[in-house]
Amino acid sequence: MSTAQEIESVLFKPVPGGFIYQAPNPWVFGRMRRYIVNDAQKAALLAIVTPPRPALRIIVITATILAWTGVVSTGMWVLSGHDNPTAIDFAIMMAMILVPIYLAWVAFLQRNLRRMQPILAGAPRTEERITNRELRRAMTNAMSLRKTLLLGGLWIFSCATQMFGLVIRDAHHPLFSDLQSNLSVFLVVLSAALAVGYLVAAFGKFRQQRAAA
Repeated sequence: MSTAQEIESVLFKPVPGGFIYQAPNPWVFGRMRRYIVNDAQKAALLAIVTPPRPALRIIVITATILAWTGVVSTGMWVLSGHDNPTAIDFAIMMAMILVPIYLAWVAFLQRNLRRMQPILAGAPRTEERITNRELRRAMTNAMSLRKTLLLGGLWIFSCATQMFGLVIRDAHHPLFSDLQSNLSVFLVVLSAALAVGYLVAAFGKFRQQRAAA
């Protein structure tokens, strides 16, 4: 769960003369504008983008998405009249899940950008980027060892759950025989990769703590 320190480390990159801030694209995808801001502007931007309780917000958003996904999935199962979703059923279901999430995301970003405009109006533009590698490193460095281990454990659990589902379904739906098994295999690979990434980061943090002790 994101903390204020993690949000700050991801959004701002220290450079001579201040910090690089990448303002989000108002439509989520596409080119982002980058600015060099000073300490006062940085604090004002953080006040806008950081909720009072970041962890609580993430829990609420996650629960809402999961609940909406359950409602849509159940509704599709009831209305389709068959147990296994077809490719068309899956496409319709994904659209019904993702489109409202995307629209809510756009509304949230545009609201924040309107509040940021007075702050960024006097900030100089820059073409220097914050790379994805720098973002990942900053987020990992901001996390505690305990939190990194927790996230690694959660992704291990997710991977094991998906694998268990594949084993249970294998008697009637062999691997790669339908859309659901293909999706489960993708989730197994994704969960395993994320688990390895977090555990490697945790091992690095553990070695740093041992060396500093």
